[in-house]
Amino acid sequence: DHTPLLLDSGEATHVANKNTFSFEQSWFEREGFMEMIAREWVLPVMGTTHVERWQNKIRHLRQFLRGWARNESGVYKKK
Repeated sequence: DHTPLLLDSGEATHVANKNTFSFEQSWFEREGFMEMIAREWVLPVMGTTHVERWQNKIRHLRQFLRGWARNESGVYKKK
């Protein structure tokens, strides 16, 4: 169906103090999730090349989802 694209530029990418991002498949079951992703994805980002803009979109989406997941986790715990 879908095959991930992995690119190794040879540069070190590990950042010791950053939490790794983990996408949860159950998020797709949340009402309005895809619409929320679509809203975030169309926001303009900086970049001089298509690859830079794509990377910045992915970075923005990851940061947004981290905050959203933290908030959803808190709401879920209260319920």
